[in-house]
Amino acid sequence: MPDTTDSASTPAGQGYKYGQRRLALNVRVLMAQHGYRDISKLYRELISRGCDISYSQFKRIVDNQAEKLNTNVLDALLNLFDCRIDELFITLDTPPE
Repeated sequence: MPDTTDSASTPAGQGYKYGQRRLALNVRVLMAQHGYRDISKLYRELISRGCDISYSQFKRIVDNQAEKLNTNVLDALLNLFDCRIDELFITLDTPPE
């Protein structure tokens, strides 16, 4: 059985680990591709679309430091960026040292 590490024991900013891969959000790249220069503008857009999230939690999501991700927030990001889930998340194959 593969070694798993839950998000509660994962160091901040490292993404969720499963075995030797790490999962991270690609929000900053998508922001740049869609003309969002700062997270405040993106946050206001999500709020205007009915997404219920605090700014501090949203900042943790963007910085890959969140321990949880609400499916409503996930759906809002997918719709806002008009992207697929495999574009929103990236897999980092190299485990942290």
